Amino acid sequence: MRVPLRRTTSWLLLLLCLLALIVFDPTAVPPRRLWYRELTRLKRQLNAAPSDFEKTTFLRQYVGGLIDLGLPDDRTRHLYQSVSFENFDTAELYPKFRGHSLSAECGITTFFYIKLLQAFGFKAYQYSFGFTEQPYARFIHSVVLVNIDFRGTQRLIIQDPYLDLTYRDPQGAPIDFFDFLAALKSKEFGRIVMDASSVETSLQVPNVSSYYSFLSESCRGRLTAALRREDGSLRRRIPVIRSYANLMQSPCDNFEAAFVDAMRKHEMPGRFEYSYMLRASDLVGSPDHGEIQERIDATRRGRSPFSLPRAQSKGAPSSAVFLSSRAGFSQRGIYGFEFLQPVKSSPRRPHN
Repeated sequence: MRVPLRRTTSWLLLLLCLLALIVFDPTAVPPRRLWYRELTRLKRQLNAAPSDFEKTTFLRQYVGGLIDLGLPDDRTRHLYQSVSFENFDTAELYPKFRGHSLSAECGITTFFYIKLLQAFGFKAYQYSFGFTEQPYARFIHSVVLVNIDFRGTQRLIIQDPYLDLTYRDPQGAPIDFFDFLAALKSKEFGRIVMDASSVETSLQVPNVSSYYSFLSESCRGRLTAALRREDGSLRRRIPVIRSYANLMQSPCDNFEAAFVDAMRKHEMPGRFEYSYMLRASDLVGSPDHGEIQERIDATRRGRSPFSLPRAQSKGAPSSAVFLSSRAGFSQRGIYGFEFLQPVKSSPRRPHN
């Protein structure tokens, strides 16, 4: 039986179109293959880093540059509501972050960073802290605790990919998280030194009016001016600087000052670092997170973290995982001053 020429031609054209997509459109590459290629590229760069601290810092800045800032729309919010740490799939989300079709707050950003660290053999955990009761529940944040080898000893250190920072001791070494908590407990803030960096990323603004309720009149004008093209239309995305100063101390929304004010109302020291004492949910991450959680709680209570019996890993309650996946500056704290002047160069976008 002869196949009609017209049908054969149609199938041939379809095949050629598919081949063209694979060759010319990078988004047509299956997400998992695209992610494995990226992991291979990152591994080559990590091999050049001389220490675990520099490796984890490089990956922190990579994540901070890859993932956009921005208020989630309904579609993004629905997607993230279905996410837990256990089912979080970096391979599926990577093309969306790379293609600027998704933004993320600190909970999702830390999940991505933890999974990336684990892919390179690091133990890592999400630590969420802040207030859980209204009207202060917006003051909550998530960071990553990662175990590194530092000069022959193991240290659990803070790496914050959302604010692009870590902490050191007065001698310049990365401070162990248990020493960090002990210093906070005794209010010896001089033992803690913030090491804040900056990296270029983007701010997604699909609907500029959704930001107006959080901004003063002058800051609304600056945001609109930054988005406006020469022809009068508005951009949906602009380059911004991800940094502690830009996200926490902006004159358009000084989130640090508001957070500290909430702490003072609860009769706590007026230092943002002290908010780390306010554990908001159970640790999630590497399988021994239950044991690490017990050591953290012992340190917060003032007991030696090494006096506890070794515990089996325990899963965090589902409500805690639900909270930690959404922890972050969900309504405010992303309206920095610098983004109102579009960045003209891209000196630090390591994922490009």
